[in-house]
Amino acid sequence: MIEDQLLKVAAGLAFIVPGIFFLRWWLNRSTGSPEEWAEYHIRILQQKHASGEIDDETYQTRLKELQDE
Repeated sequence: MIEDQLLKVAAGLAFIVPGIFFLRWWLNRSTGSPEEWAEYHIRILQQKHASGEIDDETYQTRLKELQDE
C-alpha cells in the first residue's frame, strides 16, 4: 500500500520536476534578459516613430519608460 503511494508520488515528480525546468528554460529563452527586452522594444518604438505611426511626444514618453525599466 505504501509502496503504491510512493510509486505514484515518484511518477508524478518524474513529470513535474522536468516540466518546471523546461518551462523556466523556455520562458528565459523567449524573453531574454531585461536589457535585450528593452532593446527589442526600443527598436520597435523607433520603427513606429520613423513610419509616423506615433508622434514625437508619444515616442519620447514611451522611450523614457523603456529606459527607466
